[in-house]
Amino acid sequence: MNENTSFKDGIQFAWDSTSIGLWKTCPKKYYYSIVCGYEPRIMAPPLAFGIALHSIMEAWHKLIANGIDKHEALIKVTRLAGQLGEHLPPGDNTRTKESLVRSTVWYLDQFWEDKAKILNHNNKPVVEYHFKLPFMDYLGMEVLICGHIDRMVHWQDKIYVSDYKTTKYPLDSKFFSQFKPGTQMPLYLTACHIISQTIADLPSAHGVIIDGMQLGVNFTRCARSVVEFSLEEINEYIEDLQYWIKSAMNACKENYFPQNTESCQKYSGCHFLEICSKSPARRQVYLDGSFVKRVWNPLQPRN
Repeated sequence: MNENTSFKDGIQFAWDSTSIGLWKTCPKKYYYSIVCGYEPRIMAPPLAFGIALHSIMEAWHKLIANGIDKHEALIKVTRLAGQLGEHLPPGDNTRTKESLVRSTVWYLDQFWEDKAKILNHNNKPVVEYHFKLPFMDYLGMEVLICGHIDRMVHWQDKIYVSDYKTTKYPLDSKFFSQFKPGTQMPLYLTACHIISQTIADLPSAHGVIIDGMQLGVNFTRCARSVVEFSLEEINEYIEDLQYWIKSAMNACKENYFPQNTESCQKYSGCHFLEICSKSPARRQVYLDGSFVKRVWNPLQPRN
């Protein structure tokens, strides 16, 4: 396994929404996932589908930015959806090759004349924009925040971060409310605020646009919602984030990562639940048998 360069002397100094969210959920889960680098042998279908969909949308926006005719671009990304769909893991009949192709075509049909226009930086569309930015100091160590912004858009005289999200559930207020408060979207807006102070043609953002896709066995429904954030809310998030990152770095320094047992059964359950249910002396054997190693490094761009 390659060295994780987001760590220095055993302490993580480069943070993204995944590592922050894992720490806030459960220090032990953070330890297994980020510090040790364990992940399930088979990628969860929602994660695999989301990665494929983001790759398709990135390809679409870059083709359009390069002047490719929309109908030709649609053929290209539909073909790409079919190719990526071949590699989706089994076990979820709403996240299949057919569903991926259908979702691509139906989403682009609904937003064929998208009024949210993508910003450009250095003559390139701001799509899958990777950032790594100075955020705070920890005992003399520079701490960075990192991430990938799906796209930045101009819509109704304001600037927004735009993100794609898929779900099995209805695209109602309950679905869209989960992104505020949260970790991922405010982190992106914090990054935009920092970037705007150093890059003149990338202004700060007023909020996020969530393009939701409800996936069914034989249908896909799409809906868009705007989530506004005030500067006061972002400043509060920054203060809280500094606290969470400092507490995580302290844990790395002390090499102590307690279980948060309140999170074990939430949602569909933690995939380390069986590991934590074993005695400490037996856990390593089960980890090696049920998981594989990988490096989660926020410093690495996807492309």
